[in-house]
Amino acid sequence: MAKRKEQIKMSLILVTGAAGQVGSRLVRQLLERSYEVRGLILPGDPNRNRLDGLKIEVIEGNMLDMAVCEKAIAGVDAVIHTANLVGPLPGMSETDFFDNNVRNTFNIVYAASKRADKLQRLVYISSSSVYPNDAHVIATCYNPVDEMHPLRPLGTYALGKLIGEQIVTAHARQTGLRTAIIRPSGIASGTSALGRWSVGFVCAILRTGQNNPKSALYMSDGTELWHELEAAAVSQDQLCAIRDSEGRPWVYQFVDARDVAHGCVCALESGAAIGEVFNVSAPRPITYDEATQAIAKATGQSILEWQTPVRWLFDLDNTKAKCLIGYRPKWGIEEMVASALAVQRGESDGFV
Repeated sequence: MAKRKEQIKMSLILVTGAAGQVGSRLVRQLLERSYEVRGLILPGDPNRNRLDGLKIEVIEGNMLDMAVCEKAIAGVDAVIHTANLVGPLPGMSETDFFDNNVRNTFNIVYAASKRADKLQRLVYISSSSVYPNDAHVIATCYNPVDEMHPLRPLGTYALGKLIGEQIVTAHARQTGLRTAIIRPSGIASGTSALGRWSVGFVCAILRTGQNNPKSALYMSDGTELWHELEAAAVSQDQLCAIRDSEGRPWVYQFVDARDVAHGCVCALESGAAIGEVFNVSAPRPITYDEATQAIAKATGQSILEWQTPVRWLFDLDNTKAKCLIGYRPKWGIEEMVASALAVQRGESDGFV
């Protein structure tokens, strides 16, 4: 990645959730671009080793404590807020899960707003789940989904992300805080890019959607399409290239964590990002045909080709990010599969 453009004078960047799947990759990209980095992580973070050997300042603290947020923000030029839980921790209630994500965001944004005249940028990582992105549960209004799509969050995580966006925009209105919001599609890192293309995964999607009238997969006659698919498969782990009755492949648009980190850098550095929201996704939509072929080519696994009356489709449009802030994702499905297999073999850590 090229050195940063000197458009906005920034030196020290705070990354919350610096040991997370996006945060740990973002830290590396910022260092490559000659920024100084301060990382905020929880005490005893099990992923702390992801930051080993990196020349950054690490602060350990709980963002539910406002004093921790104020200490972390002191003296920085910008904040990129990646910290969040994607689901309740063991023993955590749904209420505490919601409270954790929303209060973390409120505290860091409130602390940032008190330095609004000095901070060059606050970048908040939201999620495409605010649209939502679960077509097997509730269908999108149209595809590809752009930033103007109606916001209809589904579930505690998505609701918390939308409230987080409102916290960011409210403080920007009130204090002049320079903000940008990105909405990534489902994020892949490590070996996770290998896991969405199996018979077992497809059957799970069908089971969820078949009897749900709001789903794109709804069958009004009560047909349960997964039974024949399960019977035809060698195993639940067999790859499944699934298409609808018109021969159109199923499509899912997720994104490599390294491209999400790149999107954060674009939102940090571009003046055009201020006050805007951007979708961040893979270079192009990923079809089940492409994904299964990429995995089969690399591993020799067999592919079950299957046709069904319904189509699962989620296509997140990243045109705005490409045009306004120079977002250039490079991790397509073939690259993600190759990287995931290298991680699986122990040949790569998946960070670069």
